[in-house]
Amino acid sequence: MMKVVDVRTHLMSIPHLKDYRWAIGSPRGTNNVLVEVETEDGIIGYGDACGTRSAEAVDATIRSVRRYVIGQDAFRSQLIMDTLYRKGNWSNQRRFANQAFAGIEMALWDACGKALGQPLHRLLGGKYHESIHWFGFVQGGTPDALADHATRLTDQGFDILYMKIGIRDDIDLLSVASVREAIGDGVRLRLDVNEAWTRTQAIRMSRQLEPFNIDWIEQPLVFWDFEGAALLRSMSPIPTILDQSIFTHYDVLRMIRENASDVLVLGFHETGGLLQLRNAAAVADAAGISLNRHAVLGESGLSTLAALHVLSTIPNLADGNQIMSGLFEQDVLVDGQVEITNARTPVPDQPGLGAQINWDSVGRFKRLYMEVGQYPM
Repeated sequence: MMKVVDVRTHLMSIPHLKDYRWAIGSPRGTNNVLVEVETEDGIIGYGDACGTRSAEAVDATIRSVRRYVIGQDAFRSQLIMDTLYRKGNWSNQRRFANQAFAGIEMALWDACGKALGQPLHRLLGGKYHESIHWFGFVQGGTPDALADHATRLTDQGFDILYMKIGIRDDIDLLSVASVREAIGDGVRLRLDVNEAWTRTQAIRMSRQLEPFNIDWIEQPLVFWDFEGAALLRSMSPIPTILDQSIFTHYDVLRMIRENASDVLVLGFHETGGLLQLRNAAAVADAAGISLNRHAVLGESGLSTLAALHVLSTIPNLADGNQIMSGLFEQDVLVDGQVEITNARTPVPDQPGLGAQINWDSVGRFKRLYMEVGQYPM
């Protein structure tokens, strides 16, 4: 048994290199809650909780359940997580609670890996993949700026690009046309609408976007419209994929039953932890569906490290997975941002997550949170 003696949190505001532009808004930074879980042996595990909606609310949620973590065996993370939902009375609020509790679960896994002197992937079944393949995240405020950034990403070795649309139909079409012309036909291009379209709009836009050789369109409709997603999938000339619709393995089962998506786009902040992401991937695998990792606005490089470990153990992993830490001007890790070479990052073999925290950066981001608070969308 390795007893947990404390759970601590740090609210942070992490600036972006440039405005992050998507269908909802254009935030200038990321709000994050760094979670520490300390054991009786003095081992400290680190986790990442998503503070996009409200870092203070996430922090309060974690604090409200810390009494159910302290005194428990860190190696019994599944029992601890179930207790948070049951005794903490969060079971019917999972869409919010999962993004907070994922930070606790990640920190527990990190502490366990450190205690055993083993990388996290070995605790989860071992590496199925030696490295993880990422997409290049195209950013820019105009079609020309997007095209310029897309070109730079392909020069860096990214062979799958991803860009946000759902801003305005005419602007979206100009932006996609500009990016496709800049990168040529040999690079796959994915689009994310973030629930911005109606059913009729989605059908019309998918047909207008067809000439640009789109790999898939992610979450074109509002999250609850599984029936519309299935209808659109049957009518669109471009594959349409669910993301915000899926938070749990129960949602994955519904997605399969309703034939609503060809690929599962999902991350551990939605599922409430690494183990539940693996469970969701297994449900999808039973239906012959691949998992594509979803990252969230609100995570730091800690989540990138956690993703490397858990994704490496998932057989039905798709290519072109998502990474967010490249949006930052600085990260919380000692070595800065996780390195990517030709769109890939090797899976680390250091104990736990393999993370070393740059406490100077954390201190700066905590002070910045006190100054600017929650970044508006």
